[in-house]
Amino acid sequence: MTAPLTVAWHVPVRHRDWDRMPASVWIRCLQLLPYLERHGVRSVVNDTRTRADIAVFVRSQDARALAAARAAKAAGARVVVDLCVNYLDESGLMPGGYGVLARHVDECRAMLEAADAVTAASAFIAARARQVAARVEYVPDSVDRAHFALRKRHHPGAAPVAIWCGVSVKAAELEPVLPRLHKRGIALVVVSDASPALSIPFEFVRWRHATAPRDLLRGDVCIAPRAVDNAYNRGHSFFRIGVFLAQGVPALAGPVPSYAEVLRPGDNGLVCATGEEWDAALDRLLEDRACLARWSAAAVDAMTPHSTEALAARYAALFHALRGGHSRRAGDV
Repeated sequence: MTAPLTVAWHVPVRHRDWDRMPASVWIRCLQLLPYLERHGVRSVVNDTRTRADIAVFVRSQDARALAAARAAKAAGARVVVDLCVNYLDESGLMPGGYGVLARHVDECRAMLEAADAVTAASAFIAARARQVAARVEYVPDSVDRAHFALRKRHHPGAAPVAIWCGVSVKAAELEPVLPRLHKRGIALVVVSDASPALSIPFEFVRWRHATAPRDLLRGDVCIAPRAVDNAYNRGHSFFRIGVFLAQGVPALAGPVPSYAEVLRPGDNGLVCATGEEWDAALDRLLEDRACLARWSAAAVDAMTPHSTEALAARYAALFHALRGGHSRRAGDV
């Protein structure tokens, strides 16, 4: 049996309140920990005193993180940098004040130079990282089916309710679709950290990790419009729609590359790249009230390979290989 190893996770929060931290921290770190234990991986979070075999940096790439990465290497640990955002292309600031500046690119490149391996949350990010780093593993986001364990029950005759979940500063991406919802009388539910200012009425539900499985079933179809005219948006993972699909809620979504990995048009949702395609998709929901019920089972099936339990095995394989100096890729396990 492989000897246990210790992984030190470095994340940009000093508390364990899942409602007050970036979703990427619990997606790419905290929810993995109990599953990693089953693979002989002991984890500590933001603990610089424990000697570790592997040091993983999640959303951590400033000067302090770089110093910690170098210190970990000096102490004999292998360093993994996790990229859940494309920090390799400067995008400027988006509406809402988020985005990638030149300093973020510089910080990211410095971290990759210090890393023994890079894990990426989307194939797009992985491809970009391979232009900089020698060892890059695409390890997709996962949905913890022990937590998101509910199943949507669709009522074929009822008017569909659209639902969106995300950080409030990113709700502006909904605006191109909102008049189309309003015109058709399709209600909207927004699950977020704060109530955003939108151009149509909507039901606001405050995000709580504990209640999210139930809250995400308040809608019948996830809507996830997103322009792909910049490298920041093209790098997004599929979690935004995946967490809905996993509980049987189909999705209408923009043409983000990673979405294509789990969204099967006409089977568990539709891709909408233009206003005309959004119009056609919404009209289809109204004309065929039973389609969402038909798509629900396929939505769940599409996310089965992306359970946190399954992805933890891939992380564990990577960590054990790094410690043992093997060249096998995590995805080959």
